[in-house]
Amino acid sequence: MSRRVASILDSIESAKEELAELMLLLGNTYGPFGHEAATASVVHDWYSSNGMESDFVEIIEDRACVVGRVAGDGSGQSLIYNAHLDTEASGPDFDTLMDAPDPNIVGARREGDLIYGHTVQNDRGCMAMQMIAGRAIVESGIKLKGDLLLKSAVGETGAAPVDEYRGLRYEGKGFGTTYLVDHGYRADYAVIAETTDFAASWIQCGAAYYKITLRGRNMYTPRLIRGDSLAEQPSAIVRAASVVELIETWAVAFEQERTRQTECGMMRPKAQVGAIRGGIPWRPNRSATYAALYVDVRTLPGEDVSSVTRSLTNAIKGSGLEVEVELIMHKAGYEASREAIDPLLGSIRTAHREVRGNDMPEFAEDAVVGMWRDTNVYNRVGIPSLTFGPSRGRAAVQGTGFIDVNDFVDGAKIYALTALDICGGLVPE
Repeated sequence: MSRRVASILDSIESAKEELAELMLLLGNTYGPFGHEAATASVVHDWYSSNGMESDFVEIIEDRACVVGRVAGDGSGQSLIYNAHLDTEASGPDFDTLMDAPDPNIVGARREGDLIYGHTVQNDRGCMAMQMIAGRAIVESGIKLKGDLLLKSAVGETGAAPVDEYRGLRYEGKGFGTTYLVDHGYRADYAVIAETTDFAASWIQCGAAYYKITLRGRNMYTPRLIRGDSLAEQPSAIVRAASVVELIETWAVAFEQERTRQTECGMMRPKAQVGAIRGGIPWRPNRSATYAALYVDVRTLPGEDVSSVTRSLTNAIKGSGLEVEVELIMHKAGYEASREAIDPLLGSIRTAHREVRGNDMPEFAEDAVVGMWRDTNVYNRVGIPSLTFGPSRGRAAVQGTGFIDVNDFVDGAKIYALTALDICGGLVPE
C-alpha cells in the first residue's frame, strides 16, 4: 500500500467523530419524503465548506438532489456512490395516519459509538460515509483518472401517486436517481450506499402497488340488514375485511412459489396490505359505501407484472364480490450480469479484506435481496450496479435498530479504496 493511500485510511480513521456528527446533523435535519430540499441544502453546503464541487439539482419546488464530484482527468473509469435523502413518511401523514413519532426514532441520537434513529439508518448514515470517503481522496492530493460522483437522491423509498395524493411530490422508488441518470449523471459503475451488513447484492426485487376498491350500501345502524352472505353485507368495510384475509392467504402462497436462491442470497418476493380507507370516522352510524385497500407486492426480476395482477385479481374474486383491482405503480426488478459486475465486486472484495481482515459474507440477508433499491435504476440502463454497506442490525420493526460508527468508518475506508481502484488514482510527483 502506498504512503498516500495509507494516509487516506488514516484520515478516515481520524475523522470518526466528524463522521458521527455528520450522521447526527443529517439525521436530525427535518426533510421528510416529498420535501427533501432542506436536507439536500445541508449536504450541498457541506461540500462547499470542505472545498468540494457539488451540483444542487432541483426537480420540483422543495425536492432536490445533490451530486458531489471528485473530478478525474477523463482517462479512466468512473464510479457513482448513491445514497438517498428521503426516509419513510414523516410529518402530518405519519402523525395522523400511522403513529405519533418518537423523536428518538424519527430523528437521531447517539449512545457511545451507537447511533439510533431511522433517518440515519436509512439512509443518511451511508450518505455521510460516502461524503467522508470522497473528501479523504480530495485531501490526499491523489488525482483520479475517472470521475467519482457522490449522489444524494430524493424519492428512493416506496411511494406512488394515488387518490388525492397526486403529482411528483409522491413519486418514489428511484424517482430522483432516474432523474439524475436521465440528465447525464452517469458512470461506468454504481454502488448503492445502503446498509447490507458488508454483503453485496446486484439482484433486487421489483415492486407493484395496487388499489383494490369495494362498493357497498348506505344503511343507518338501527335499520341495518346484514343479509345472509358476504355479498349481501351492506358495508364495504365488512366486505374489505374478508378480502384482506384472501390477500394474506394469497401473499403467503405467492412468496413460497417465487422464493429462490440467488448468487446474492435468498430472494423472497413478499406482499402485504399496507393501507385501508373507508367510511366517515365522525359518522359511524352509516355503513360505508366505499372501501379501498392498498397492497404492495414484490416481484422477481423480469417477472411479467400482468401475470401478477391476474393472480391477485383471481384470488380476490374467489370471494364472489365485485372488486376493482388497479395497478397504480410498477417498478421492475433487475439483475446485473455476473460478467458486468465482477470488476466492481472484485474491487470491493479486495478493499473489504484490506480494511476488515476477512472475506465479505457470501450472501446478503433475505430482506436485502427482497428490497427494491436504486440498483434497479442503474442496471435497467446498463450501468452495472450493486448495493453494499455496513450493518444497521436486523430489526424487523422500523427504528429499533442501530448503527455502529466504527462499522461506518470501515465502510468509508472500503469506499475510498474501491474508488481508487475503479477510478485509478494518480499520485502527483
